[in-house]
Amino acid sequence: MLKKELVYQSRDKEIEVFEDEFGSITLKEIPHEAAVMVALENDSLILISQYRPAVDEVIIQLPGGGMHVNEDPMSAAKRELLEETGIVCGEAVFLGSIQPSACLSNVITHVYFTKEIVEYKSQLLETKEATIQAFHIPVERAFRNIEQGIWKDSEMAHGLLLARLKGFI
Repeated sequence: MLKKELVYQSRDKEIEVFEDEFGSITLKEIPHEAAVMVALENDSLILISQYRPAVDEVIIQLPGGGMHVNEDPMSAAKRELLEETGIVCGEAVFLGSIQPSACLSNVITHVYFTKEIVEYKSQLLETKEATIQAFHIPVERAFRNIEQGIWKDSEMAHGLLLARLKGFI
């Protein structure tokens, strides 16, 4: 490693940039992320759409986001689910952890699954999240959208695969 620089620090997040001898740049981001996949009784999923400036398009994703310092992954996943969809869930099952972009960042996303909806409330979006829209879609349609290249989010695709392999959907 030739160069290491702290480029961002806040109450909840710290990002360091590393440059190696080949000029490759990687990010170390602390803390990680958590997401929840919600399945409804009629074989559909609740997902979100959100504009992502880095790719300049609306992306379909699992509800989720960054963990607060000292927050456990399940609490973060449930908090993000409430914020982004207005859903309060009960029990959630850990599906697995994902490294969505290991060549660029150390971020790990912890993915959970639930069918237990306790309550519906209003979304609690931050100003920067104003483009988030929650919706539901049949499970098989979600798989077709991934297969056809319509949806490209790696966390959502990996989460769907884990849920299918573990017999939840």
